[in-house]
Amino acid sequence: MITRTRRITRAAGALVAVTALAVTLTACGQEGGGKDEQARELLPPSDVDTSNGLVIDGELVADKALWDAAQGGVVKLYSGTGKEAEDLTAARFKQETGLDIELTRLPTNKLAERVLSEQGAGKLGADIARVTDPRVASEFAEQGVFVSYTTPFDELLREQNTGVRDTYLNCYYFVNAMGYNDAIIEENQPTQWEDLIDPKYAGKLGVVAVTTGGTLNALAHFQIDTLGREFLQQQGRQNPRIFDSTSTEVDALARGEISIASLSFNNAFAAELAGAPIELVIPDKGVSASENLMGMTANGLENPAAQVFMNWTMSKSGQGFAASQGFVPARTDMEPVKAGGKYQLPQADSPQFHLFTEEQYNEFAARDEEWWKQAFNYMG
Repeated sequence: MITRTRRITRAAGALVAVTALAVTLTACGQEGGGKDEQARELLPPSDVDTSNGLVIDGELVADKALWDAAQGGVVKLYSGTGKEAEDLTAARFKQETGLDIELTRLPTNKLAERVLSEQGAGKLGADIARVTDPRVASEFAEQGVFVSYTTPFDELLREQNTGVRDTYLNCYYFVNAMGYNDAIIEENQPTQWEDLIDPKYAGKLGVVAVTTGGTLNALAHFQIDTLGREFLQQQGRQNPRIFDSTSTEVDALARGEISIASLSFNNAFAAELAGAPIELVIPDKGVSASENLMGMTANGLENPAAQVFMNWTMSKSGQGFAASQGFVPARTDMEPVKAGGKYQLPQADSPQFHLFTEEQYNEFAARDEEWWKQAFNYMG
């Protein structure tokens, strides 16, 4: 289980520690900032056997021909997932395979612009791309960015309804839940979604604008569907601080500029690991979830290392490591893995897991966004 810097016990202490915390968070994001060690701490090492291909914890990830061809290769990954998560994933992948990942990380909307521009010029640099918006994934498929590739787990993934399409798949789920600064809220700590609208948190609530992307569309729909449209309006009356990105919201929570928030579980968990006085909450009514969509490019089909990475991502080992970082695995045929050995998120087959499907996205996203903007008097 991860050990983290002992929480600061008073709000004043939290504010004094802002500079030190900022340095810690920056160091954790730097190349060589302890990712290898942190990846090992998040989840115990797997049993890797390379005597006849790549077998991890008894599961065949790559046959001998593919494994031999992949040696010395580098995976060029373009991703809209957070850099902290991808750096840890790259560290774990190298530990288990010896293969490197060259990461290009951009927000999904910026990533889409770059990928489509490179594709149009015939100079696409990615072997594999991950995006957080189903509309972008669909466009990548239509424009020929994504090509068909089948992992060794394809039949199983389809049986489990994990989100396999013709040319891309859902590799794991993003989750939005709650969190609070436990250096500020030391007593009567929040446990349920309804705590966000408690009058004592007026002016202290943080939210991320629904226009930020697919994960926030999922959160808005979950809150409307589970708690009612009035719940949005009640949050709006809390005089909340509205952020244009998850990272800035989490930083503000760590600094004590807000004391409670709805937030991206993985991003906030990464900050907690770095020493931020943040405690996460998984309410009884569940969490919102959205897909992380991943596809192979024509370049990747020619790169055995990229094929190994695609396979590894959908293996129990890759799925378990995603869970250890605060994501929910796409696969449901494995034992639950706690994030950092501490938090157990609902699994994809749990009634507490509220997935915003691609079909729901197409039907409800525009309506939900309009309702959210009205509730928060937001013009962005």
